[in-house]
Amino acid sequence: MFRFNRAKLLAIHLLLTTMWVLVVVVWPGQGSHEGRDEEILTVMKQMMGPLSYDDPTLLGVVVKSFLHPPSNKPPTLMADQNNHQALRYMNYKGEFAYMFCQRVIKELFNDVRGGFFVEAGALDGEFLSNTLQLELKADWTGLLVEADGDMFNELLKKRRRVWASHSCLAIHPYPHKDVLRKFLHYKDLNNEYVKQSARAHGSLVGVSGMDGATLNNAAPGHQLYESVQCLPLATLLLALNVSRVDLVSLDVEGAEEGVLRHFPWGRITVDVWIVEHVLPKPTTSPARQTYTTPPSPINVPSPEQGIDAEFVSMFASHGYDLYTFSKKLSIPNYVFILRNSKYHRAMNK
Repeated sequence: MFRFNRAKLLAIHLLLTTMWVLVVVVWPGQGSHEGRDEEILTVMKQMMGPLSYDDPTLLGVVVKSFLHPPSNKPPTLMADQNNHQALRYMNYKGEFAYMFCQRVIKELFNDVRGGFFVEAGALDGEFLSNTLQLELKADWTGLLVEADGDMFNELLKKRRRVWASHSCLAIHPYPHKDVLRKFLHYKDLNNEYVKQSARAHGSLVGVSGMDGATLNNAAPGHQLYESVQCLPLATLLLALNVSRVDLVSLDVEGAEEGVLRHFPWGRITVDVWIVEHVLPKPTTSPARQTYTTPPSPINVPSPEQGIDAEFVSMFASHGYDLYTFSKKLSIPNYVFILRNSKYHRAMNK
């Protein structure tokens, strides 16, 4: 009886020792267990589908990794220099698209101080900038978004007093990676105006933007490619805790419809949009309709100018009137004003 009990006790001791070793090796501690739980929860969340634009974890990552704070130093602008390169660079002020946008901005915001803007397609923060004068002369702040890494580095050197993000605006309702196609004029690398003009036509691969062949020296051999992180516009704004914007200037070379299609209109209010809009290329489906009778909103050009009716209707469905339209451009700018906004009311006085 004694031998049986001793053997039984030895077996129980061996079993308990083995179980303890397994616990130590496989389950090393509470901290690791908690970390593993968090990892599992993260994976399970990702398995449910793409991240929502307002996911709290996403917003935290954007704040830490995709938003550069405003500079507290004096700006460094080409406009303040007096040399041959600066003079050539400043030729952008004669561009019709730039003059059109500046005229509209002066009409709508001439007496407004301290507003908030977003400019997507900001380039280096000065060349063709629709928002620079609002910042310098009327104490506006805001957000600049630029996908081109080279241009974004130049933008940071300008020391603008606004937030800045090296990203592209997402064409889906969630963050995604994409490829930016950008252009370079090899034959005139020392001409800043030519360089900036070429980079202004960069677009996401697969998006209907400006064809490189339309640029003087930007044949396919002069194309560069860059992998970029795209973020929904609403994600960037919520990360900054901004729910109302005075002006959004959108120049994203054909990606604008994707950006706008997924914008949460009821959650974030934008008073004025200036949008460069590329009319989609015809496909096997019926071509997009242009107006044959004038749209009812204010200050619109004649119907012969080929306004994209579907594009205008999309804004109208969200409470906007078409203010004006740049009829002299091959890729026109549309200006929309939110009905009952202070800018709409001021215009009707």
